[in-house]
Amino acid sequence: MARARLRGRAPSAERLREHDRHRPWVVLPVLAALLVYCWCYTHLAQWLGVPTPQDVVDGLGLALPEVIDQDGDIDAKLRVSHTRLFGSDDERLIGFAALFACFLSAYFLPLRHKKPAIVAWFFAAFAVLYGPRTALTLLTAHLTIYLLFHPTAPRTAAIAGAWAGLLTYLSLGDIGAAPAAAWTALAATAGASLYARLAAVLAAGGRAVAALRTGAIQACMITILVASAHEGLTGQTWTLPVGLVAWFYQWARLMVYRADYTDGEVPRDLALGEYLAVFLSPAGLFNLAYAPYLGQGYVYLRERHLAADKSALALSGVRLWCLALVYMVLAEQATQWFIAATQRILGVEVHAYTSELVRAHLRGDPISAPTVLLSTLVDQARIFLIYGGVTHFRVGAWRVLGYAMDTQYDRPWLATNLAALWGRFAFHFREFLVRVFYYPVFFTCFRRRPVARLVCATMVATVLGNLVWGHVPPATISHLKWSSFTRILSTWPYFLLLGLGISLTQVWLLRRPRARKPWTLDRRLPLDLLCAYATFQYFSLIHIYIRPQPGGSLAASTRLLLTGLGLER
Repeated sequence: MARARLRGRAPSAERLREHDRHRPWVVLPVLAALLVYCWCYTHLAQWLGVPTPQDVVDGLGLALPEVIDQDGDIDAKLRVSHTRLFGSDDERLIGFAALFACFLSAYFLPLRHKKPAIVAWFFAAFAVLYGPRTALTLLTAHLTIYLLFHPTAPRTAAIAGAWAGLLTYLSLGDIGAAPAAAWTALAATAGASLYARLAAVLAAGGRAVAALRTGAIQACMITILVASAHEGLTGQTWTLPVGLVAWFYQWARLMVYRADYTDGEVPRDLALGEYLAVFLSPAGLFNLAYAPYLGQGYVYLRERHLAADKSALALSGVRLWCLALVYMVLAEQATQWFIAATQRILGVEVHAYTSELVRAHLRGDPISAPTVLLSTLVDQARIFLIYGGVTHFRVGAWRVLGYAMDTQYDRPWLATNLAALWGRFAFHFREFLVRVFYYPVFFTCFRRRPVARLVCATMVATVLGNLVWGHVPPATISHLKWSSFTRILSTWPYFLLLGLGISLTQVWLLRRPRARKPWTLDRRLPLDLLCAYATFQYFSLIHIYIRPQPGGSLAASTRLLLTGLGLER
């Protein structure tokens, strides 16, 4: 049975043309915003001979040790991951330049060329940052998915030949140019011929084809399980090609793409360029492991492309970039200022990181309930700022490129219950869990028992899906070790408490629907404030379980949590 469709519709051709009107002056604010980022995060100021961030801070007589890094730039939260070809500042400069060039193409080119231009600029930037071989590895991985899911698309035999040729080329060692070209051409010819015969089998489907497609989509998780077990048994750690690592970081979006495909929302004859545009955009060059689900699958991006005027989208993206910069620049420094003020005014010791709090507890240091509450709260607020900054930057990039992308954050401080908080601070991640885990359970289990089906679907999504498919990959992709795998699994109490909290909230709201909108200016406003604090504090407090430290245990973490609640003596 197809799952319920809870989305909108793609803009019509007429609406797309209406939203594609040029306003050339929009180039200036986009360029200005990216130049500010270059000034903050690269050596551009030194090259141009203008004051650096360090010079400005010193000139103002300020002391901002958490803002300025060792080379006089802003301490960067934006990073190009898993590359060694350039220094970090130069990598960011290349990424910003690629974003601006891609914006110009996506803004001024005709409609039919916009998405191909985005893909082309991604590959150009990716090849420069990681090397052509790594870019070809990523392309080969995506061609694998495309050929498995779209055998009836145009020119698939030729694409299969290219795939076979690329795979052969990447597998060959240093055997010389002529032999490598010969083997590549032979593989391409054989691959095209073989796929032409297999295309009908793939198009017919069946259990074997479904299993093959599932295995391809779940290649990331399968690799993690096998590699971690191998390391645990032999002590030998696998090293993956960086192009494959970059593809694995798209595991969540691949799973949503599969859900869209299963629901019949993805055309079976989808063109290769349309497929690649779902996954490959310069908006994803930075922080591969941060919010890899941004953009979701095919349907979401199709419905968001030029869903509003492209100039308004670009300007909204620039505004998000400005907010992101404030978040990323001030997060660490604001944390230190708050800690110093709290300790000076209230005399309460506050740890900047929950991990520091856990280590102090394991050492046997005396810890009070206010210390536990404030430390977890401060750490979570810091994470919210940093994570919000990175995701706002990436969402802003999507908007600048013409997509009416929803933000990952939606004023999470306004949440008065845990279910609302989960949606307000993790929109795209929640959508990934809902599409892939919640819907299948909700529409198949306990159909005549609404409370049971609600709780069951929520627990599967927020515990099983959130832990295994949401948190295991980013924690282990770059560290394929058994200890990394078991360490993240040991944090299960956090996911259980989160799932229970969200489930109980939903059951309460189901049985007692709200008759009043939160934050209405009436006599119950203080209750909203109390609920907002309690929600955020609970969410922060249970993060004790997701920061395991050497020598720790479930019992020790529970004692620390009870200390925060004033129940541990």
